[in-house]
Amino acid sequence: MPFTIRYATEQDAPNLAIINIVSFRHQPMWDNLFPSVNIDGVLPLKTARCLDKLVSPQVHVVAAVDDETGQIIGYARWVIPGEPTSVVELSPVGAETLAGHANGKAYPENMRKDVHARFWDMLKGKQESYVQEDDFVLEFLATIPEAQGKGVGTALLRWGLERADARNARVYLEATTDGYSLYRKFGWEDLEEMRMDFTELGGRGAQSCIESDTCTAVYQVLGED
Repeated sequence: MPFTIRYATEQDAPNLAIINIVSFRHQPMWDNLFPSVNIDGVLPLKTARCLDKLVSPQVHVVAAVDDETGQIIGYARWVIPGEPTSVVELSPVGAETLAGHANGKAYPENMRKDVHARFWDMLKGKQESYVQEDDFVLEFLATIPEAQGKGVGTALLRWGLERADARNARVYLEATTDGYSLYRKFGWEDLEEMRMDFTELGGRGAQSCIESDTCTAVYQVLGED
């Protein structure tokens, strides 16, 4: 499967949102966060969140595109400190969409906001403990199921690692356990495991995540951003 890595555009946002949903809806986090919300109810939020990331300073959103079909088959979000911004200038329609969803914070009705708050409080605490000023941060990486095992995730990972290596910078990761083997292959070491018990909030099950960077390692659950 030949593919090209390029910067994402405003027009890509709906497809990026779908990849986000498809890649993470099997996780316990999803069922507890959106227990009675269907995909159509979540898609506007995810699309607005993608637009918000596209216009965020220092956030580089890169997509893997199938050379034959033009389909986006995966994408990653890299935060590169001090890097000239890759901000996308939104069209009036894109800007209206983003503003209409409170910059990605207009959550769907029946979303478990208490689960969301607990998770992000835990995540923020880990980031404050481990992320240093000059660290690169891999915020997100996902591929569609059909493209998994075909080098797409590796290429999206290498895109940021090459830039980090040029600065001799560490890279902090936040990932589900689905990506654990890939990051271990590239030399990350576990720092800490975070476990969120959804039963404490009246939900079901639990989710464990590990945290990681290129000298050490921190893995967290991704996909709800």
